[in-house]
Amino acid sequence: MNTVEHRHFETSLGTGLPMVGVLTGSDGVRQMVTDTRERTEGTGNNDCIRMIKMLDPPVDIGRMHITPGYFRGSRRYALERCDLLWNAITDMDQNAETLEVARKMLTGVKKPVINPPELIPRTRRHEIPKVLANLDGVKAPKALRFKYPTLERLKRLVADHDFKFPAIVRPVGTHSGQVVGLFNAVEDLEVIFGDRKTEYYMTEFVDVRRPDGYYHKTRLYFVGDEILIRQHIISDEWSIHGRSGRGVLATNENLQAECRAMLVNGFEALPAPTRAALHSIRQRVGLDYCGLDCAVVEDGSIVVFECNATMNFKPNFLNPATQHNRAALPRMLSALRRLIHAKTGLGPAGEGPSTSEADAQTVRA
Repeated sequence: MNTVEHRHFETSLGTGLPMVGVLTGSDGVRQMVTDTRERTEGTGNNDCIRMIKMLDPPVDIGRMHITPGYFRGSRRYALERCDLLWNAITDMDQNAETLEVARKMLTGVKKPVINPPELIPRTRRHEIPKVLANLDGVKAPKALRFKYPTLERLKRLVADHDFKFPAIVRPVGTHSGQVVGLFNAVEDLEVIFGDRKTEYYMTEFVDVRRPDGYYHKTRLYFVGDEILIRQHIISDEWSIHGRSGRGVLATNENLQAECRAMLVNGFEALPAPTRAALHSIRQRVGLDYCGLDCAVVEDGSIVVFECNATMNFKPNFLNPATQHNRAALPRMLSALRRLIHAKTGLGPAGEGPSTSEADAQTVRA
C-alpha cells in the first residue's frame, strides 16, 4: 500500500493575502502536473486563473492540477491551506471523469468553494432549459442530446419530447460556433445518419433577428451576485461568435455605436425588466462565476443561447474596432475582488461596479 504524500503546492506570491486554490484538469491528460510553472491542457476549463492573477492588490494562487486517476496516485493536495477553493473544471461533456474527482476531493471540505463540481452538470445544453424553465421574461429553447442517429430513432425522439423544428445541430463538447448546421426537418439530418462515433445536441431554433435584419448577441458574466456585460456582437448571420465582429459589424458605424454603448454604459443601463430576468437566471443557475450568451429582444426579454462556467473572459483586446470591450475589464476585476472578499472575509472588498470616468473616456475615444 502506497503512502500518501500531501502536496504543499507552490504559491505565486506568499503575500499573506487570501489564498485561492484553483482546481484544473482535463480527461485527456492522465499525468498530474504539479509544477505551476509548467503549462497544462485547458480543455473544458475556464480562464479564471488568468483573471485572478490580474487583481491588484493581488491574491495568492495555488494551481491544483488533477487527473481522472488522482485517487489512484500517492499525491494529495493540502486543501486546508487554502482560504478559498475554486473549481475551474467546468465542461461536463469533455471532463466528466475529472469533474467527478474534483467533487470527491471537495466533499466534506470546510472551505468556501467557487462553482461546486456537483452544480456543473446542470449547465449542459440539454439541461439548462429545464433549470431555467418558467422564469418570467426568459426563454431557454429546448435541447435534446442523442447518439447513433437514424431517421426512425430521431423521429421517435422528436415526437417523445414535442420538439419543434427548425433546429441547430452540433457535436457534444463543442463551442465557438462549431455546428453541423440549421435544419428545417428531421429528414434533413441525413448527413449524420449512421454516425456511430459522435454524440450530438439538437436545439430548437429561435429566430431573434430584429426588424433591421440583424442578429444581436450579448455575452454577460455572473460574478457572485453581480452581472456585467463582456461583449455585444451584431451579425447578419444567425450563428454569432467572436469572429462575427469581423463581418458587417466592422464596417457599419451605427452597429458599432450600439455595441460601444452597450459596453460603456454597462448592465445598469439595461431596462429594469431585462435586469430582473438576468438576475433570475443567475439565481436559478447558482454558480458564482458563470457566463451567459443570449439575445435581448425588443420587449426586454431574454432568449438564452448558452449558460455555463466554461466561457473564457479573454482579457486580450486586439481588434481595433472593438476596443469598447475594454470597459468590461475593470468591472470584472472589481467584481472578482468583491467575490473573494465575500467568500473569505480577507483582502480588499473592491471598488464600485462601474468603470471610472477615466476608463469610460478612454473607451469612448
